[in-house]
Amino acid sequence: MLRAPVGQYNVGISKTDTEEFGDGKFRRKLSLMFFYPSDETGEECPYMDAEYQRKAGTGACDNGVRTYCYGNVKLSPREKRYPVVIYNHGLSGFQMESTVLCADIASNGYIVVGIGHPYGSGAVTYEDMSVFEPDESFTVSRNNLAPLGNLWYEDINFAVEFIERLNREDMSNGKRDAFDGVDRDDGPNRKIDFAGRLNLDDGISLLGVSFGGCCSVGAALAGAKIRCAINLDGGLFTDINCLYPDKPILVMCSPLNFKAHAKLKDLGCTDVTVNKIRKVTHWEFSDGIYLSDRGKKDRNRADTISKTRALRCLEFIQKH
Repeated sequence: MLRAPVGQYNVGISKTDTEEFGDGKFRRKLSLMFFYPSDETGEECPYMDAEYQRKAGTGACDNGVRTYCYGNVKLSPREKRYPVVIYNHGLSGFQMESTVLCADIASNGYIVVGIGHPYGSGAVTYEDMSVFEPDESFTVSRNNLAPLGNLWYEDINFAVEFIERLNREDMSNGKRDAFDGVDRDDGPNRKIDFAGRLNLDDGISLLGVSFGGCCSVGAALAGAKIRCAINLDGGLFTDINCLYPDKPILVMCSPLNFKAHAKLKDLGCTDVTVNKIRKVTHWEFSDGIYLSDRGKKDRNRADTISKTRALRCLEFIQKH
C-alpha cells in the first residue's frame, strides 16, 4: 500500500532498546528504530502501527501494509560512515507513522533513527514485546503541552547520547567490542553493528511530524549537537530555550499552522524557512497520505506529494 523508496539503496530496519533513564514516575527507556542503507533484501518488516504493537505480543497481527523495508539485513559497505537523522512521531503517534519519508531518506544514504516516545505515544513496544504503560496518574493536557514537551526533549537528548555511544561500541547481541566489520550473527534476527559507521562529525539532523516537529525545533535550538531541524505541520506548543538562534529550521505546514511560526522570529531565530502547503490535511504529512481514503483512491496524488516532500527534506539536510 505504501510505495518503494526513491533512493539508490534498499532499506533495512533494526530495533533496539535503550537502558532506563529519567527520574521518579517518569523512569523509562526508549525504543529506537533504525532505517538504514542496505544492498540486500530479505523478510519485509511489518508496518508496526499502534494497533499492531498492542496486539503483536498476543499473536499474529497483519494490517496488510507493505513497507519495502527489510528486517536486520546488512548495512551497506558502500560508505564507511553515514550521517544520522532522528525522527520524532506526532502526539499519540508511533515510530513507523512516516515510514515512506524515513525510507526515502535512508535510501539516499542516511541512517534515520525513529524514537518511540513512551509518554504521549500511541504505543511503544520493546524488544521483549512488552508495551509501555504510563503511570496511571499521567495525563496529557492539549491545552498545556509544555510539560510533555520537556519529557520529549529529554528523550531526544538521551537518544543522541545513546547514538554517540552506539557509534563507539558494538552493542549488538549484548557485546561491546570495537567494530571490525563482521556481523555477530548471520541469522535473520541478527542485530546490526553500527559502531564506527555513524557520521556524527557535523551533528545530527532532527525531523518530526506535528508535535514531534515542534519538539524537533525546540531541541535543535537548545542543542549544540543538532545541526538542523525539520518541522512537518507542527505548531509550537512547548517551552523553547533558544540558545542557538542561527540553527537552520525548515517548516512545511498547512495554513492552519502557518502563523504559529512567527514565534521563531520573536525568539530571534535567523535561519527559518516556512513553506505553506495547501490542500493537504494534517494526517497527510505522514503516511496518512497513502492510508487515508483519499490516498487509497488517488495514488498519483499521494506519490507526487510524498516524493516532493522527501526531496525537499533531503535538499535541506544535505545543504546544512
